Amino acid sequence: MRPRALLVTLFLVAVGWVAWRSQLWTVARPGDAPAPLRLLAAESRAPVRIDTTLPVVPVGMEHLESGRGVLLIHYWAPWEHAGRQQAALLDSLRQLPEVEGLRVVVVCFDPFPSVARFVARQRLRLSVLIDGRGLLRETLPCPSVPYTYVVDGAGRLAVAQPGEVDWLAPGTRDALAALLAEPAGRAMPTSPSL
Repeated sequence: MRPRALLVTLFLVAVGWVAWRSQLWTVARPGDAPAPLRLLAAESRAPVRIDTTLPVVPVGMEHLESGRGVLLIHYWAPWEHAGRQQAALLDSLRQLPEVEGLRVVVVCFDPFPSVARFVARQRLRLSVLIDGRGLLRETLPCPSVPYTYVVDGAGRLAVAQPGEVDWLAPGTRDALAALLAEPAGRAMPTSPSL
């Protein structure tokens, strides 16, 4: 094999390996039906330490921290199957009275300009965060897109679920309401700044 052909082959293998490692093609199958959130039993919930600040679309930064109320993190991409519908339904869910106090963030890995255009066109009111450097993924990996985590008020992992979620299903609303009703479920009040 000629040296130039060998270099091209090695380059293509390296690009393929990087793409595979960055999980660019690991997406849920389009035929899978959305499922309600499934809570882990309270005794089997493992503690998770989240303390990360990520950029928000269209502007700003948002700090995520476990143990300060129930936190729902939905790994998502605008190009995924039913991505627009998933974001819109999640936006509707977070406004329901029975989940008042639930903190909801959508996390994306795509370039900032394309996500900002999508969010503006869809008029999403959710917090859409960009985790381009993988800071949040160090703590909560994203094995497929979409993927949802819910951290309970005590800072323990209550949901780790792949695939699309049926956000308005009674099972999803009941699961989130149950987490919010737990003693550590409500967000801790913030102290006034001096």
